[in-house]
Amino acid sequence: MTSPDENLLGSFVTFFDHGLLMIDESESKAAHDGWDATTEYVHFDQDSLYIAVQSVVDGAVMVNAYRENAPGSETEGLVEAFSGEVESKYGRFKIHDSDDKAVLVIAGRSGRNQLTVLLDELNWATRVVVVIGTPA
Repeated sequence: MTSPDENLLGSFVTFFDHGLLMIDESESKAAHDGWDATTEYVHFDQDSLYIAVQSVVDGAVMVNAYRENAPGSETEGLVEAFSGEVESKYGRFKIHDSDDKAVLVIAGRSGRNQLTVLLDELNWATRVVVVIGTPA
């Protein structure tokens, strides 16, 4: 018998001072030049993804990361904010807030990875599910 969380890579709950969740390839050099946070709630640049979440004044944000797929109970009611391929030299991804107060490093694969991010609400997310897997 297997656990529904067998693909869980890690999770954290934290307050985001600047309302910015970042998912980067461990050696990312992405600068996100030209990103307008007032109009774009999700921004992808090379091997880095920025996601607007609720800020500290509104409460904490829960982030869960899974390999290949997340349980239906975790994704029910969430909307897909991003789905795409991300290239990784070392197969490591860092999920963190902009001040690195909460950091989760997860293993993907070197080369191409499929990254999918689901949110409970665009721009004011309180729940985020990140799925890293093998591209189709």
